[in-house]
Amino acid sequence: MHKWRPVIKATVITFGGGLLFALLGGVAVGYASSAGWIAPEMGELIVTAVFAAAIMAGALWIGAEWMRVIDEAAREAHKAAWYWGGTAGMCVSGVGLILSSAGPWRDIIARQIGSGGSPIDYVSAGAALMIAPMLIGYTVVWVWWWLARMRG
Repeated sequence: MHKWRPVIKATVITFGGGLLFALLGGVAVGYASSAGWIAPEMGELIVTAVFAAAIMAGALWIGAEWMRVIDEAAREAHKAAWYWGGTAGMCVSGVGLILSSAGPWRDIIARQIGSGGSPIDYVSAGAALMIAPMLIGYTVVWVWWWLARMRG
């Protein structure tokens, strides 16, 4: 349990600090917007952006601490999964990116998929469709890595 203390500490600080910031940021935005100092939407955007950036930085910190405490085999499994699985997933997503970027496929894809969504919908869908194959590839390689070593 002692070796996991840095991971627990990073997790508590990240999520506890995030919740505290969200609470105080919400109160500050409520006060500032009711006083007319800032538009409520702008205040909400600022608090959300800072919150998201801090949580992502905290997630990196938690991941770094976690990688330090796991054993060498587990580190190697995750490094292989990250490189091979993530790269393979990126290649799958890259095909969609290339097809949707130029040429006749762009128009075909736009007609089939582009049925009245707003630009932010397409940005969100693109981000999800880019990361999903990477996560799937990561998981497949991670499972394969462990199965290959458990068989002997």
